[in-house]
Amino acid sequence: MATLTPSSPGKDFADIKGADIAKGTLNGIPAVMPGMWGDHLGVVDLVLNNDSGKWQVTQAKAEARPIYDAAAKKSLAAEDSKLVGILKADHDATREFVSKPIGKSADNMYSYLALVQDDPTVQVVNNAQKAYVEHFIQGDPDLAKLPVLSAAAPFKVGGRKNDPASFVEVEKGQLTFRNAADLYLYPNTLVVVKASGKEVKEWLECSAGQFNQIDIHSNKPQSLINWDGFRTYNFDVIDGVNYQIDVSQPARYDGECQMVNPQAERIKNLTFNGKPVDPNATFLVATNNYRAYGGKFAGTGDSHIAFASPDENRAVLAAWIGAESKRAGEIHPAADNNWRLRQSTAIRRWISALKHRQAIKPLPSLKRKGSIR
Repeated sequence: MATLTPSSPGKDFADIKGADIAKGTLNGIPAVMPGMWGDHLGVVDLVLNNDSGKWQVTQAKAEARPIYDAAAKKSLAAEDSKLVGILKADHDATREFVSKPIGKSADNMYSYLALVQDDPTVQVVNNAQKAYVEHFIQGDPDLAKLPVLSAAAPFKVGGRKNDPASFVEVEKGQLTFRNAADLYLYPNTLVVVKASGKEVKEWLECSAGQFNQIDIHSNKPQSLINWDGFRTYNFDVIDGVNYQIDVSQPARYDGECQMVNPQAERIKNLTFNGKPVDPNATFLVATNNYRAYGGKFAGTGDSHIAFASPDENRAVLAAWIGAESKRAGEIHPAADNNWRLRQSTAIRRWISALKHRQAIKPLPSLKRKGSIR
């Protein structure tokens, strides 16, 4: 099985310039991407020659080798008992760590509707990041006077074609570090940027590129989410400000945060403390290292870094859960509804997490003009 992806790349890859599907090379260089959660092993085979006194690659091939037969539900690789023995202590210690209680939750946290309404699975991350930064900057002569916002995105919302049933599903009651890792999937570290009010708005405009433009006068089914052109982990929700997203307008930015419609504006009624956001105001925005240093979104990049924390975002979240549980007995993961789709463009119909529809709690504005089917 060749090559550039964890399964056969198919005809879509055949026309890519420089890609050799049979050999698994890009411009003659072997390239392979292992499968998600290790379901395919990335293998690169090289034939070397030293006849000239200098090692040279004479042949190369790459492949993504499956280790599990999903249809037959059986492993294609035998367990290495020696390796199991070597890793056992670390494996057991890891399992013990992620199972350690960190606090309690008063309610379930599901991400089924995180792309169409403010959601508790994102809210708790923003609450934790915001609290961390506000504590950190106390007494700082340059930063303490600046208002703190926090940006977080939903990571598990069923958007991946190879994992359409992947959602955050954290039940109420005792929480462990495993739950914190479910709420915050990646090992990012917390970074804070300085952004102007104008840049905060552009940041949100980029996030709003997740939505297709909707014709509010049409009764025909329309696809709201741009699944193919936008990664949901780029749908940042910024807490600390209030705003609406008007999906009847064209997107200002594409999925790569490149401006495509300079005249378009989807972000409406952006306010801070009840007043319109001053374009020239300066905010601190808590985010992660991937977003902060990426430079793709307005207000990000090296020149905007206020400070970088050594702590992982999910460790910050776990610590916040612990502190809140100690203070109040448990966390109350309710979304503050600081953002919404504009009333006039509420979804008339959408389909989400069919098997879990009894657990879904849509906002009243969505209930009135929508139905979960």
